Amino acid sequence: MEQQEYAQRGYLREDLRLFHLKGAMEEQLDWHYHTFHKLIFFLGGQSGYGIEGRSYPLAPGDVIFVPQGCVHRPEAAPGAPYERVILYLSPDYLARAGTAECPLDSCFTLATARFRFVLRPQEERQALRRTLLSLESAFAQPGFGQELLAKAILTQLLILLRRAMDAQPQAVESLASDEKIAAIMQYLSQHPTEPVSIDALAARFYISKYHMMRRFRAETGYTVHAYLTGKRLALAREQIAAGMPILQAASACGFGDYSAFCRAYRRQFGQPPSSAKQDAAETPKTRKKA
Repeated sequence: MEQQEYAQRGYLREDLRLFHLKGAMEEQLDWHYHTFHKLIFFLGGQSGYGIEGRSYPLAPGDVIFVPQGCVHRPEAAPGAPYERVILYLSPDYLARAGTAECPLDSCFTLATARFRFVLRPQEERQALRRTLLSLESAFAQPGFGQELLAKAILTQLLILLRRAMDAQPQAVESLASDEKIAAIMQYLSQHPTEPVSIDALAARFYISKYHMMRRFRAETGYTVHAYLTGKRLALAREQIAAGMPILQAASACGFGDYSAFCRAYRRQFGQPPSSAKQDAAETPKTRKKA
């Protein structure tokens, strides 16, 4: 049976969550996405990371940026050593906590714009490591002002990361087993709302449409249509949560048929489109931890 949408994994019901994982991967994960941003600090072991059709070989100290909606997967063999710190970050929280001069989600928007998702810090490496340790300590030690302290340290961490990205605009080079398919994924990711047909996409990249469809499915596990639909649904969810009327968000994200949009949204998220606005209206105090 044809896979219609790529899978969502993990949920975030608070502003941020932190995990320090030292164990090996128990099984290989398929391509998936999140509705929140994710930072991964690779501390050691044997692993790469795949994001949007490209594979990044990792070295200890690397930082992986996974913006919301980006299709990704760890590339660690089951049983291989793999230590990392993972941060789940609410896009809504980062939007509220930042300023016009210092948007706290700028690491993720810059990674998306450059289509490069792994940073290998040099001069900033020790400062980032100290700040990450301070953040872990704040999470681990309950007490007066714990949440405020953790968020203050997170702000410092995100600013340091953005400065490191500015100092190293090329970031870590990625690999792709099929450069044509990786380029197609990049184009679709950066132009999700534009009208596109299989014929036009194949012509743009000088590739047979049948070969393109076979290779895309082989590389990602998804059809071109499923990949693009997933991108559009994730964007629509974000816009509805930000206050855009549902019908307008559907149209703005490339859905000409509102009924088809609602059906696809329910299949993807298990809830109606109105749930995005309801989730955004909840405060962290009323949310249950996932």
